[in-house]
Amino acid sequence: MAHEQHLRLIREAIERRDVAIWNKWRQENPHIQPDLSGTDLRRADLKKAALQGVIFSGANLRGTDLSYSDLSGADFHRANLVLTHLGAANLTGANFSGANLSDANFTEANLSEANFSDALLVGALLLGANLNKANLENNVKDLTPSQVKTAKHWENAYLSTGVLEYLGLPPDHNEKLRNEIEEKKAKE
Repeated sequence: MAHEQHLRLIREAIERRDVAIWNKWRQENPHIQPDLSGTDLRRADLKKAALQGVIFSGANLRGTDLSYSDLSGADFHRANLVLTHLGAANLTGANFSGANLSDANFTEANLSEANFSDALLVGALLLGANLNKANLENNVKDLTPSQVKTAKHWENAYLSTGVLEYLGLPPDHNEKLRNEIEEKKAKE
């Protein structure tokens, strides 16, 4: 369940239409991982919000505007993100496992190292999104190769067998990516 103080602060920012309320608190409390799990934030305006590392597990974010927000490392496990606007958001390392991302807009978002295992991506817009090392391999539902090809760095993403085949990438593509990462870590 969501933490009461975190919920109160985000709701105050939404009601006053002033995301600076939330951002100021985040700046003053960088060590706290906010928990907004299970909350109903439908159609909220959270544009440019500092939401890095926030737990949104099971939350309803349908139609919410999260564009230009910092959502790096955020946990959206099993969240409802239908029609959510995430354009130009920083979603590096975000967890979308089991989330409903139908018709979500990720235009120009940074999705590097994001996890989409078991996520539903029907109609999701990936135009110009950065898919570098994103996990689109494990049971991702309704993701088409044409969606993938509109993104940047899709050739560096982990992709399902069917998508790999359609895009003409070798069957061992994902394994090669993992090996490259391991070799790079070993050299550091």
